[in-house]
Amino acid sequence: LKRIGYRFKFIDVFFSHMGGMMIGDITPGRSGYFLTPSLLKKKVGSKVTDGMACIFAPQGIEFILKVGGAVAAIIYISTFPGISNDILISAAIGAAFLLVVGILMLIIAFRDEKLTSSFMGRLPFFKNYTTNLSSFKERNIGIKENFNAILLFTLIGWVFAALHWYFLGKALGLELSYFDFFLLHPLLSILMFVPISPAGFGLLEGGAILVFSLFTISGEPAMAFILLMRASILLVDMLGLKTILSSLRDLEI
Repeated sequence: LKRIGYRFKFIDVFFSHMGGMMIGDITPGRSGYFLTPSLLKKKVGSKVTDGMACIFAPQGIEFILKVGGAVAAIIYISTFPGISNDILISAAIGAAFLLVVGILMLIIAFRDEKLTSSFMGRLPFFKNYTTNLSSFKERNIGIKENFNAILLFTLIGWVFAALHWYFLGKALGLELSYFDFFLLHPLLSILMFVPISPAGFGLLEGGAILVFSLFTISGEPAMAFILLMRASILLVDMLGLKTILSSLRDLEI
């Protein structure tokens, strides 16, 4: 936002972001996060199109990075003795889905306007932005200049997310290394973006039990790990609850 000319307090943007994260926790495929620009508009008065530009391409970059991490995890797991091809194929399908989504998001953000306007018009949350597509793309070009910074912060976020998982696992007595959690994080978290249930609820739990079983971890501690992980994320995201409640009357969907 600062790059495209806004001068907001970081704290206001932070709480709008946390509000979007909380909505994402309860919507299929975490799609509710794309309501963040509406929360930001209510909070600080920015244009919804500008807010969408600031989260759209970075989200695409994050998806592609998650796929890279998931592929590394698949290669790592494939070295385990007796690994089932069905597990590898299922993980590869999920990674491929997220890769396609990430690439499409970057194409929409940075490619020719005619190519993307008709496509965006068919998507929930985004069809309202087609009339402002020129402005949206103009803002994305400015954001593109910060690509390296966006990539760096995304990687740093991955490192700290893996630390979160590692210490949670240690608290539960899971004998996995930080490297294991570093690779498992993108592999499992991509399941949260499959749009069949709120934040992949059920799918993530089943996937975690299956993957942890490869590390000789039984279903009970694996389920406990995932449920505590979800609870801890939701607890942090509740920092945005006040922003959501104050914006309910004026949200633009």
